[in-house]
Amino acid sequence: TITVTTPESNVEMTIAVVDEGILQIKGYPTPDPYGFFYQKRALQVDSYNLYPYLFPELKLRSSSVAGDAAGMANRVNPFTNKRVKLVALWSGQIKTSGGKASYTIDVPEFSGALRVMAVAYKGKSFGSAEKTMRVADPIVISSALPRFMSPGDEVLMPVTLTNTTNKPAQATAQMEAKGLVGIVGSATQSVTIAPNSEAQVLFTLAAARSVGQAEVNVSVSGLGEKFSEKTELTVRPVTSLLKYSGSGSIKGGAKESFALGGAFAGTPRGRLVVSKSPIAQFTKNLSFLIGYPYGCVEQTVSRAFPQLYVADLARSLGGAQSSAVSGQTSEATANVQEAVRKLASMQLYNGSVSYWQGGAEESWWGSAYAAHFLVEAQRAGYDVSEQFQNRLYGYLAKKVKERNYEWYGYYDRTNAWRTKYIPAKTLFYSLYVLALANRPDLPTMNYYKANKDSVSLDSRYMLAAAYFLAGDKASFRAVLPKEFTGERSMRAFGGSFYSYVRDEAIALNSLLETDPDNQQIGIMTKHLSDALKNERYLNTQENAFALVALGKLARRAAQTDVQATITAGGKQIAQFSGADVVLKDNIAGAQVSINTSGNGTLYYFWETEGISMEGKFVEEDSFLRVRKTFLSRTGAPLSPDGIKQNDLVIIKLSLASTNGAGVENVVITDMLPAGLEIENPRISSLPEMAWIKDNTEALHLDIRDDRINMFVTADGTTRNYYYVCRAVTKGTFQMGPVSADAMYNGEYHSYNGAGMLRVSGQ
Repeated sequence: TITVTTPESNVEMTIAVVDEGILQIKGYPTPDPYGFFYQKRALQVDSYNLYPYLFPELKLRSSSVAGDAAGMANRVNPFTNKRVKLVALWSGQIKTSGGKASYTIDVPEFSGALRVMAVAYKGKSFGSAEKTMRVADPIVISSALPRFMSPGDEVLMPVTLTNTTNKPAQATAQMEAKGLVGIVGSATQSVTIAPNSEAQVLFTLAAARSVGQAEVNVSVSGLGEKFSEKTELTVRPVTSLLKYSGSGSIKGGAKESFALGGAFAGTPRGRLVVSKSPIAQFTKNLSFLIGYPYGCVEQTVSRAFPQLYVADLARSLGGAQSSAVSGQTSEATANVQEAVRKLASMQLYNGSVSYWQGGAEESWWGSAYAAHFLVEAQRAGYDVSEQFQNRLYGYLAKKVKERNYEWYGYYDRTNAWRTKYIPAKTLFYSLYVLALANRPDLPTMNYYKANKDSVSLDSRYMLAAAYFLAGDKASFRAVLPKEFTGERSMRAFGGSFYSYVRDEAIALNSLLETDPDNQQIGIMTKHLSDALKNERYLNTQENAFALVALGKLARRAAQTDVQATITAGGKQIAQFSGADVVLKDNIAGAQVSINTSGNGTLYYFWETEGISMEGKFVEEDSFLRVRKTFLSRTGAPLSPDGIKQNDLVIIKLSLASTNGAGVENVVITDMLPAGLEIENPRISSLPEMAWIKDNTEALHLDIRDDRINMFVTADGTTRNYYYVCRAVTKGTFQMGPVSADAMYNGEYHSYNGAGMLRVSGQ
């Protein structure tokens, strides 16, 4: 019972009881009995009774750094509980009688300090007062449980019993577990507690191999009374948000079936795109290249080559984009023919072409590049001198036998910088061009097939394509890489002018010429489309080879009448009749089938995201690479098996893009094992961590009980992010993977580092 005394009678007032330190309310109320709470918008009142009221859980309605768009609801624990209960009770308006007013409340299960506040008014006069009230049972129960558990966790749960009286207490503690946790060993323990002292009993809990809610009840009999404490906790999935993607192509008359992602909890999201052509809008890139062929041999060929396909690109772009390019189509024929004439004027005595018109120094790469262009120009109906071509092929045939080598710098699968001495890239491009002109050099090709491990990634595509053109399909399959990944070259400013984008574009061209139904074509085309749309700068080589490849795809797409029926889970969801199909609803996790008819090829792309109930995930690096390292407070490596209670644990997260590209809006999510709690997410504020010299500040942090989300930008340089945890609970805990994914492109992701963590006694 709370009694408030005022100097006079008939004073209207509101009495509020608030959990100490949890809620601060400032300012005087209005006469409205509920205005006290509405005035500062402290909470949303769900009912208007005068009974003791607990504040509802408040949900985050918005977040920074594109959090809403990135699906922040899927980046938190999918299960909530009322583990932390805020105590807030009020009396409503009451009147004093004889200068006094009384109000009786039922305090819920609570131990600690409550603040009693009274606000009084009469007429235009106001007054207020407050006092702290201590709440404690004769025996206070304090259970130490983590805020959450994961499937399979086993935790040692200490229960501290505090005797607040002046006499000894014989106490018996009994635990009851409900939901997805169970008791390991005895559920009852007895202990003697000295006056004004505390004692501890220990229980062991284990989480089920499932996810959901759990409840732990501890009841204590002692001092002639019975006391209880209820703790709610969640058993949450061990993985965070997972993203998967895939792509492929289907020939007319065939059927393709595939599963879109895994089994996700809640409402997973997905997207499926089906199209005859994966080309996006590339007017900017076409404008950069299309024009009269002035300049060196590289510029001349780079500008003329895509103009062989400008009409196809214009048709594929369609609409306003088509009109922006179609005006240049009539000029393309004249420009291509002028480029052929100019290249002939650059030929030297040995059959090569010089780098500059009127020059006397041969250009091996320029000669191979020119020969490639001339082969395709002749096939397109342009007039090309056979004598000019024959002398050019003779030069290339002589160069491929010289065993030319060059130093090559690249990043490997681990994003480590490597250099090696390789057979020159121009050599394999020359072999491919010779095979394209029906002049394959099989002895030289066989030599490098026997030494293919020394050959760069894009050169293996060139060599494989040369075998295909020579009619050797077995060697084609033996040499062709499974995917264009694991090696990323930097831009070269001379020689063959290679780069990662150019290398993938030239490899895609070789596949389109030799094996146009290859399953790699879909994903390689998507990569080039992304590069053309997103890269701030692409040189003429990168633009030219990418647009030539896309032009070939556009030509194939325009000549097809392929149609398809798309089903998900056995039910028809769409019909493809020529226009692109984009599906988003009810497809994530579904088994999709595309049944085609007619002639041509369909390309499909899909991506899904969600949370795995079972904690299953594929450990992989897809254009991003993230790793987690445990360190001690001195920086020494720390094993997840060697952590002791109360230890400070430094978590180091390392991130880079595997292809050297800049990737904005990346989220790193580190799933905490239940035995750890985040102590300080900003390592730079700790003076004892001065040994850390390479810390990178995240653009934004989102910190939860069970994980930390860091919003960052990735590039080819490995960047490290640190934060500090403390081992608080003894036991054995499941540790989820650290993940990194681009919020707006599910293909860019990395999942790594799941396992077990053990926290032992000191």
